[in-house]
Order: sequence, then structure tokens, then C-alpha cells
Amino acid sequence: MRVKSVRQHYLKFELPSSPSKVVEAYRAKYAGVNEILLDVPEIVDLAHKDFERWLSVSETGRESKYTSEEILRVLVVMFVEGEDYRETVVRVENSEFLRNFVGFGFAKPMMEFSFVSKAFAALSDEAWRAMNEALGRYGVERKGVTGVTLRADTTVVETNIHYPTDSSLLWDSFRVLSRVLKRVQCEHRELDLKHRYHVGKVKSLVQFIARNSKSPSKRTQQKVRTAYATLLERARRIVQISKSVRAELGPACAFEAPELELYEPLAQRVIDQTQRRVFEGQKVPPDQKVYSIFEPHTELLKRGKAGKPVEFGHKVLLAQTGEKFISHFRVVSRREEDKELVDEVLTRHEVLFGKKPEMLAADKGFYESPEQLARLEREIETVSICKKGRRTKAEIVREHEESFQAGQRFRAGVEGTISVLKRAFKLRRCLYKGFKHFEAAVGCAVFCHNLVLLA
Repeated sequence: MRVKSVRQHYLKFELPSSPSKVVEAYRAKYAGVNEILLDVPEIVDLAHKDFERWLSVSETGRESKYTSEEILRVLVVMFVEGEDYRETVVRVENSEFLRNFVGFGFAKPMMEFSFVSKAFAALSDEAWRAMNEALGRYGVERKGVTGVTLRADTTVVETNIHYPTDSSLLWDSFRVLSRVLKRVQCEHRELDLKHRYHVGKVKSLVQFIARNSKSPSKRTQQKVRTAYATLLERARRIVQISKSVRAELGPACAFEAPELELYEPLAQRVIDQTQRRVFEGQKVPPDQKVYSIFEPHTELLKRGKAGKPVEFGHKVLLAQTGEKFISHFRVVSRREEDKELVDEVLTRHEVLFGKKPEMLAADKGFYESPEQLARLEREIETVSICKKGRRTKAEIVREHEESFQAGQRFRAGVEGTISVLKRAFKLRRCLYKGFKHFEAAVGCAVFCHNLVLLA
């Protein structure tokens, strides 16, 4: 049985000190976060539902060692400090202040980093979204979040993958399948499997392609093409071996068979897209490509940035009020244009604040048509969205009005929030595996940003 919360005030044995302003601000931040978590018990209730459902429980009914509130507070520390699981455990264990914030006091032992990992995996994107909504209602009632102005923007959070090339994806497919098949041959000798995989030769082919693929020499390019043909042949062979081995395994193996079943179709897709691109000269559409066999949900996104023309990850929608509170967020699973997201932003704003904002500001990516602007202006006093392309005289006059210019200056502030999320709340690159955990990481980062903001 998992206990939700036990609030106990621990005796403090530290000597009196005169901390610097930096330390005072650090402690004041956590004091504010502590106050909010106590004032909004609904947040712990929502986390408790997922922890109670997904974290392991003793069959004998023994109570869990850590309460749901303690676990949630450790996760908050992890994202506020921008640390990984191990560093979070070390930081909390060696800080009497953070131990008191979490609720351990001086006697309770710190949890293992592996348990922190399981706890983070237990919280879903829906739970983080619901907690952020509860925080939003608290902000409206107690902290003066008005929602009079609203700005929206999108950014890209990258998945944790290497730059995808055809040869590197074929190599990933080959080495993963061969590794699992070797393990099967060692553990299930009764199957009498005697396949040889020649991993070193395949690795040499991949290295040769990587070193010479940009060579201007026609002779070298012919050798690269030959190496690709050999590599494709090896990849097809390993997929066929995997299918035959999986058929022989049947229900005898509970671990290797699902792993083979997971990677086989991804490897086949990599083989098909390489065949089409390298040998048939086709341009494979981005939505038909696999960019990683470990993170197959990854998308290629072109944002028009000079320093980074393409990014691999997912678009994230953010809507923020004038008080810098992120009132709505969503990870876009499949590519959507920014102009398709305007109605969603306004609907969620109206749910939280009960009315539409007086000002809506966004960049030109959110512009769809003059009809869209006319419809928005009937409902909102100031709509500061630049038009794409040529402008009429009336549109030029509109975009030079002081209210429109003020809206654009207000809109620019969301770039600072995006920078903070990426630098301070671990959203530069998502290191968690799978789309479910990708969404949860974004939700946790936004929740912790809002928590610190209100604190």
C-alpha cells in the first residue's frame, strides 16, 4: 500500500549562519515551492494516482518506504536543478536543506537512483498536464495570473539520437539484431544455431562509406555504391535470420523474441528506404523515413534556422500569459503547421480563464488567411500576427499601429521562456526513451517552470 503524504517537521541541528544573497534566494525559491505544494493538495493527489497504480507494491501488503509526496518532490528537485537521476540522489542526500524540503529529515535514507527512474516513468503526460492545470487555477485565484494577454509559439525539443544516415541506420539495425541473436545462441543451445555474423566486416563497410561518401571521385563513388550493396545484403540476411530464429524460439523465450519482433520491422524499413534512395534515385518523403531504430517516433523538422537547418525531435506548442505563466502546452506527435494551432490555444485559454484574451500575439507562422484575422479580431481586441508575403496598404497600416507593435514586442518575450526551458529545465534534448516519456519530460519541465515562477 502506497502512502500519499506524511507531513512531519524535523528538528534542525545545523549551526546558525549568515547566508549570502544567492543562498537566501535559493532557499526562498524552495520555500515558495513548498508553500504552493502544501496549498494545492490536488497536485499530490494526481501524482499519487499514478504512483499507486504503476510503482511496485508488496504482495503481503507492506507499506511503501516513500510517500507519493516525497517522490514527487524529488522529481521536482531533479528538474529544477537540471540534474540526472544519479546526481539528483547525491545532491539531495548531501544537502540538509533539500532533505528537509523533500521530507526525509535527518534519519530517513535516500532512495536509489533506479527508483527515481521508475517513479518518473510512472507519471504520464496526462498527469503532468492535469497538475499544471491545477497549478493554473491556483495561479488565477491566489497569484494574480490574469490571462489578459496571451502569446503563443512553437519550438523543437530534440530526441536523443545521432545524426541519421543510411549507412549508420543500417549499422544500428545490424549490430542490435546480431547482438540479440548471439545471446539467443548462447542461452538456447538446444536450438543448435550456428550462424556467423561477421560484425567486424560490416563495421568496416560502414566506416568506408562514412569516410568516402562525400568524395568527388567517380571511382570512389562507385566503390561506395558497391559497399552499400554489400551492406544491404548483410542487413537483409540478418533480418531473415532473426525471423527464422524467432519462429524457432516460440514461447520458450520471454525476453529475446519481443526484442527481435520490435527491431525487425524497423530494420526492414531502413533497408527499403536505403534501397529507394541509393539505388533507385528516389526522394523518400520525410514522413516515410525512420530516423532512429531506438526512437522511431522521431520527426525531421525544418525551422529555417541558419545554424541548424534541420532538427530531429518533436514540435512543442507553448501558450503563455503576460505573467509568464505557461497556460497550455502540447507535444505535437505528427507534423502540424503553426496556423492550425491557433484555435486550440484560444480554447484552452478560455477553459482556464473563462474568457478570451484582450491581446493575442504570435509570429507569422500562425497566420493563415485574411479571413482568419478578421474572425479573430471580432473576438479579440488586439491580434498581433504578422502576415506572410505581400501586404496591401491597409495591412501595412495595421502592422504599424502602436497596439500591433506592442503586441510584437510582447510576443518576443516567449523566446526567453523557451531559452529558460532548454537551459534550466532539461529541454534542449530529451534523454528519456520513447514518446510517452518524451511527453512526460516536457510536461514535467513546464510544470516545474510554472512552479518556480509562482514561487
